[in-house]
Amino acid sequence: MVQTLNEDGKTKLSKWGNLNATRIPRNLIEQLGWKENENLSINIENNSLVLKPVSNRPANIHELFAGWKDDGKRDTETDWGESKGNELKW
Repeated sequence: MVQTLNEDGKTKLSKWGNLNATRIPRNLIEQLGWKENENLSINIENNSLVLKPVSNRPANIHELFAGWKDDGKRDTETDWGESKGNELKW
C-alpha cells in the first residue's frame, strides 16, 4: 500500500545545518509503530530512499548478557536440549 505524506503527495527537503532533512507526519510514524529517536537505516532502492528500523539484536553472547547479574542460585549447568526455533547461533 502506498501512502502519501499530505494531500498532494509532496513534502519539502530542507537545509538543516550541513544536512538536508524532511518531515514525516505523525500518523505515518504511528502506523509503522516507530518510536521517537528510533535508529533507522537509510538505503536507495529503485531510485527511492527506503527507511527501516535498525535491529538491536546482539552480535555475540557478551552483548546478549551484558547487563545480566548472576543470582548465584545454581550449582550445576542447565541443559536446555536441542535448538528448536530461532535461537542465536554461537
